[in-house]
Amino acid sequence: MARLFAGEKDCKSDDVLRALRSHDLGLRESELAAFLKWDRRTVNNYLRDLEAQERIHKEGRLWFADE
Repeated sequence: MARLFAGEKDCKSDDVLRALRSHDLGLRESELAAFLKWDRRTVNNYLRDLEAQERIHKEGRLWFADE
């Protein structure tokens, strides 16, 4: 995994949250990756981290922001 600069992980997590908040009907992982122009695996890592923090949740294949 690539090394991140200080605070970069928080900024990327915020990008994921903003994208999910802007899509009330939820987004699939692949849609989120295309929206953010990131690799799907990178998006998956951030989704799992945010889910563990209980900031987002998954219903079926769709991800939603809890905040």
